[in-house]
Amino acid sequence: MAAFSDAGRIGVWGRSGSGKSTLAKRLIAKRKRAVVFDPQDEYQHERGFFRVTTIDDVRAYMARNWRRSFRVAYVPPAGQEMAALDRLSKLLKVAQRPFFEGHDDRQICLLVEEMNECFPVTGIPRAYGGFGDLCSRGRHSGVELIGVSQRIAEVNTRFRGNCTETYVFRQKGPRDLKAASDELGGVTAAEIQALQPHHYIHEKDGTITKGKN
Repeated sequence: MAAFSDAGRIGVWGRSGSGKSTLAKRLIAKRKRAVVFDPQDEYQHERGFFRVTTIDDVRAYMARNWRRSFRVAYVPPAGQEMAALDRLSKLLKVAQRPFFEGHDDRQICLLVEEMNECFPVTGIPRAYGGFGDLCSRGRHSGVELIGVSQRIAEVNTRFRGNCTETYVFRQKGPRDLKAASDELGGVTAAEIQALQPHHYIHEKDGTITKGKN
């Protein structure tokens, strides 16, 4: 039997300069065991993160630190983001098998940057099912997901549809405004467009609140 899991799926959406990355880094800083999928190498100077550039390095780093807290930022090969996210997702599911089997109650958090590029609405090869599997069933393995993107409308609904929390910063463009409004429910596109930098609207369990980084 799997250990108890409260691992959620958190979406963080906002145009460039809106404050979404600041929030994402604040969220991940609270997690004891964390992996960041970092295509833009944004975490290279973040305190406490060990930067790696291969899946083998991720595996080795986690193995060395498995019995204590760790934070690792994986920078995938340019142009191979979808394949890299698939491999990383499958690695984490295997690593969390003891949780699934009820032998270990420690959860792990995967934060994915640039989701519109590595988990887009269309064009994901069938063989790259690892991250989609985590979206649907990773909770049973104690894998929490945080997804970050400027373009919410271009992120696959398999993640968006499984979100237990949503943070929306200011959006740009009718498609993203509509998608953000739909995800929040009861919040108009005009309200989202009027958000100031570092201000966001948060939805969890149907409750809407506003905040600032």
